[in-house]
Amino acid sequence: MTHDDLATLLRDDVSRHEPHWLPDVSVPVHVGRTRVRRRRVVSATLAAGALVVAGVVAVPLLGGDDGPDRVLDPAEQALAEYDAQQMPLTLEQHARGVLERSVPDLGPADFLAGDGQGQALPPKDYDKASGMSVTFGTPEHEYRVSLDHSRGEAEGDPQRYCASGLDEGYYFTCTVDTDDLGNVILVTTSAGRPMGLSPGETEGYLAVVEDKLDEVDPDRLFFFRTVKVVKSETLVTYSTEQLKAPSLEAAAAGWQVPVADLVELGTDPALVIPEPPTDDSGCGPWTRDPGVSYSC
Repeated sequence: MTHDDLATLLRDDVSRHEPHWLPDVSVPVHVGRTRVRRRRVVSATLAAGALVVAGVVAVPLLGGDDGPDRVLDPAEQALAEYDAQQMPLTLEQHARGVLERSVPDLGPADFLAGDGQGQALPPKDYDKASGMSVTFGTPEHEYRVSLDHSRGEAEGDPQRYCASGLDEGYYFTCTVDTDDLGNVILVTTSAGRPMGLSPGETEGYLAVVEDKLDEVDPDRLFFFRTVKVVKSETLVTYSTEQLKAPSLEAAAAGWQVPVADLVELGTDPALVIPEPPTDDSGCGPWTRDPGVSYSC
């Protein structure tokens, strides 16, 4: 799917007043103060549907004093030893080690590294990635672990975020917790339908609120159980089980991975990536596309 295709779909989405659902960081919508300028014309609706909640969650990833005897915490140690070329293997091994407890026939892994606009990167550019993910299974029953540097996704009061999602019906369940390292953990369940018109198109999803589930073709319903972990002011991890099911009850009966395992993956201190470099302007994350520039 091209950016123009995505813009068209989102424009239609906004015109119907339906918020979009983007469970995969490979289809990003960037929000915040940074304004993107393209030398070619691209619709501004790429950001029009994004939800921004007031407030900032500021959770330092690397804490501690700077004295010579300071012991590195596990996440800091992982960054100190970071090797971008090893991340496909590291991400797969850590994800597989947890997921195969409950899904022994997990199958092959699909790794993706993306730039600041979500474009897939070749291995030589992995060190500039804004996000990385590993996916197992098929859209009908998929398991995904994603790491993403996005201030817009890390911002917001988590309690207010949950309350709003529950009140409006976009989340069927939503809980907030904080672990001993200060990671903010949100556990949600939600539903969506494919953005594409063709049965096999599942690049992205439109949210389906709880009281509208019965109005959607059961063959186009997908459910998501997601653990979102805010590890820093910009780094967020997502651990998601995605299931095609005709009803909320069927989805509840079909989940395979315990929530505790999704939390374990999301809080894994080894699953971190450094903040990406900025582009030439110094105002936005690096992107492969020379037609994209940023203004502060």
